[in-house]
Amino acid sequence: MNKPISLSGELDGASVIVTGASGFIGLNLVRVLASLGAEVMVIDRIQPSERLPNVKFEWGDLRHLDQVYEADYLIHLAAITNAGFAERYPIDTYEVNVLGTVNLMNHVKIKKRVLFPSTALTYEASSTPISEEAPKDLSSTYALSKNMGEQVIKFHCNRMGVGHTIVRFFNIFGPGQMPMYIVPQVLTQIRDNHHIEIRNGTVMRDLLFVEDCIDAVLKLAVTEAAQDNVFNIGSGHIVSITDVAKAAIEASGLQGVEITDLEEKIAYSPTAIMADIDKVQATIDWFPKTTLKDGLKKMWDAMENGNGPGIIG
Repeated sequence: MNKPISLSGELDGASVIVTGASGFIGLNLVRVLASLGAEVMVIDRIQPSERLPNVKFEWGDLRHLDQVYEADYLIHLAAITNAGFAERYPIDTYEVNVLGTVNLMNHVKIKKRVLFPSTALTYEASSTPISEEAPKDLSSTYALSKNMGEQVIKFHCNRMGVGHTIVRFFNIFGPGQMPMYIVPQVLTQIRDNHHIEIRNGTVMRDLLFVEDCIDAVLKLAVTEAAQDNVFNIGSGHIVSITDVAKAAIEASGLQGVEITDLEEKIAYSPTAIMADIDKVQATIDWFPKTTLKDGLKKMWDAMENGNGPGIIG
């Protein structure tokens, strides 16, 4: 049994740099950090949509920083994260995900830990749980760019003499997620069209609610045993996109919503990925608390209260 971690005790008064805090996971993360009493500096090209206590905003393009920033922790979320966009715009993707990471690491002095979110899309497809040592598939631009980012983090942390933790996100969902991703796509179609069209319902994914993701990230960031290590961040369960659509209809409470499966073959997208979360659970006191059903209901309720799935109320 892992010893429970007091995040407030570890992070109260700690200085934390967060990049990409205008995004879905980033804004949720900064909210939690602020509630824990951390002194947060956001470095981003877009100011977060709300003001939070103890959070300072510094406009910055990571490719063109001109000063050095110091902090106890760095959580580097800024990235191009949509695989389809990455295939269409590979130069932009490598500039942001690789060169931006190199330049950031050349402009920070971190005392305790650098935490870098990578992606489960670096793994080969598998309908059985994927461990951190599983075979890689770097055939997509996005997967390769994030794998390169992992190497950049390890290299610079070694030079800096500071620990790093790499987390490979599976499919994180929740209020505030951009409309281009599958869960907000489905919910928006239910609300606006009373009909769902999905590209391939047989594709299978591991979905984790954003609050559970952030809980794992912060606990790993302050846990000594997580230093210089890699962890999967997922639910440990797999579900087809068709079943996600059905669960979303149930969460909406609406009747007669039909699903059309286009049965497309999606390039550079694994047919199935599911996290083996044994390693993270052996390292920190953590387990996913929010079911897919409950998470979808929270997203639907946020939409019904006047917010789109890409806006946090």
